[in-house]
Amino acid sequence: MSSKDKSHLDQPIEGHVYDGIQELNNPLPKWWLATFYATIIFAIIYFGYFEVLGGPSHDERLAAAMAKITAQQTEAMATVDESAPDVESLLADPEALAAGKAQFDKICLACHGAHGEGLIGPNLTDKYWIHGKGDAEHILTSFRVGYPEKGMPPWGAVIPAEDHLKLAAYVLSLQGTDPPNAKAPQGELVE
Repeated sequence: MSSKDKSHLDQPIEGHVYDGIQELNNPLPKWWLATFYATIIFAIIYFGYFEVLGGPSHDERLAAAMAKITAQQTEAMATVDESAPDVESLLADPEALAAGKAQFDKICLACHGAHGEGLIGPNLTDKYWIHGKGDAEHILTSFRVGYPEKGMPPWGAVIPAEDHLKLAAYVLSLQGTDPPNAKAPQGELVE
């Protein structure tokens, strides 16, 4: 703007004095106006898509996400070996336990703690279990298909199949270890 164009800026507006404060003619910055108009345009498009054109509601998107999780659970259950897992031999194998610990540290540590003491997820070192009986079969089911309604996602497709039993053996090896700062018991006592 030339100085001639700016002549109206910083000039008092006739009759605009309140409590001794003279109002000046200072327009809003262009970046602020552009942002303001962009939000109005976004609001119109958003309203048009979701309210007029029938875009999916939050409930519909949640239902679709839950259907996807259920499909993953069903798929994971189809791949679950129904024979009784042999983890007793893995409990005596230090290499298998090390591989199980590596998977535990990568996947389970964030919710169950470094020693299985329980953070967001339950304590894995006591005799109380929310799902199952604390045996290898139920531990395998827990991480393969998960319990999304309780916050436990299905990890069966993420963990390599050859490490499933090793992870279950490692979790079983944590029972009775009594780590510091263990979470209070949750679920039912399993003897």
